[in-house]
Amino acid sequence: MRIAVTGASGYIGLALLRCLASRGHKVRAFGRHELVTDDSAARWYIKPDGCPDSTDLQNCDAIVHLAGRAHTRVALQDGVDLFDDANRKLACATAAAARDAGVARFVQVSTLGVHGNWSAQPVNETSPLIGDTPYALSKIAAEQELAEQLRDSATTLTIVRPPMVYGAGCPGNFPRLVKLVKSGIPLPFGNVTGIRSFVHVDNLASMLAYCAETPNVDGVFVVGDGSDFELPDLIRAIAAGVQTSSRLVPFPPGLLRLAAKIIGRQREIDSLTRPMPVDWSKIRASGWMPALNAASALAGTLASYDH
Repeated sequence: MRIAVTGASGYIGLALLRCLASRGHKVRAFGRHELVTDDSAARWYIKPDGCPDSTDLQNCDAIVHLAGRAHTRVALQDGVDLFDDANRKLACATAAAARDAGVARFVQVSTLGVHGNWSAQPVNETSPLIGDTPYALSKIAAEQELAEQLRDSATTLTIVRPPMVYGAGCPGNFPRLVKLVKSGIPLPFGNVTGIRSFVHVDNLASMLAYCAETPNVDGVFVVGDGSDFELPDLIRAIAAGVQTSSRLVPFPPGLLRLAAKIIGRQREIDSLTRPMPVDWSKIRASGWMPALNAASALAGTLASYDH
């Protein structure tokens, strides 16, 4: 198959290129700048605006849209909504190009954050859309506009909502947590309870490849891989993996959240001290299973930090 990938030079994009190459697909990779470290034999297209046109996508069977804006709090610049530009407008422009080129499947990578920052109940595809950050709001808007845009076209739409992605070299909150554990600072999370779900980057790449190559796998999917942890257990696993002490201190989570609210960091503490489990039974029922089990995925990730 011929599969296109936007945002191909990003962390998830590179993992997806490797996955698609291992499955024998011909890949067209779209990025904003030239990349010299890719070994997937993908055909690269450099697009300063991140958006392929319909000519670029001729004869493609599917496209996975990863390009967007994340891991930053800067939302506005010179009156421009940067998240809306990168996460809604770019997705819709790419979908228009795919539709005009006759691409059969469009896979939009969204975020579990469209369901908010925490949930006591497992999150599934029908959970309410309550995301309230500029990032989550732009992803909700993109999902809704894409559904309308492709509704009566020959291009089917699959929306994937992953939780926090981890793996060797990942960006975001996971390496920050590893850095905290390695620092030896006492961490006041000993009394935290509640499962939060993660997904390993290679398992997410496998799931995206599956959605791109499999007919009739359309609609909305949340994704997980069994990487479900209570924070104290995750901290202990990280400490063991990087060969240090966990130094967990018992402290009431409610007081942590109150202190965080006072200093304007409530969202960050909520994401550490409140649950956000994922019910990913729908994608399993479609036939997909993760390439790595959770224990191997975590062990391999932590081995990359052990130096």
